[in-house]
Amino acid sequence: MREMDKQRYYVSVSACMIGTEPSLTDQLTILATKEERDQLLRLLEKEQKRTEETYLRAQIPYKSADRDKATRKYNDALIDIYRFIYRVGTIETRRHIEYMDILEELRTPDYRQKGYGHEGTDSLGTR
Repeated sequence: MREMDKQRYYVSVSACMIGTEPSLTDQLTILATKEERDQLLRLLEKEQKRTEETYLRAQIPYKSADRDKATRKYNDALIDIYRFIYRVGTIETRRHIEYMDILEELRTPDYRQKGYGHEGTDSLGTR
């Protein structure tokens, strides 16, 4: 994909939104094609549904969140979102995600990680 086919977008993971103009809220900047933007929108929409599921579970006081399937799905989906944003993010966005220290593959490059051995890309599909 050529760089000129990509557009700058501003992503707010907490608000599950993608915009073309910067805002005052928390946001990460990405350079993405319309297809990549649509894929990220689908991930964010799924995350919004999982947020609602975990909210419902939180209303049950005796149920532990650490073994809850909805919480695990929520956490896994959130990591997938940040992994995708890292792949299409600007250098500043990538640095921010690296600073967050939430993507295991950035902490411990390993032979077992997806993408190992693919010349020119890392396990996140970045160069």
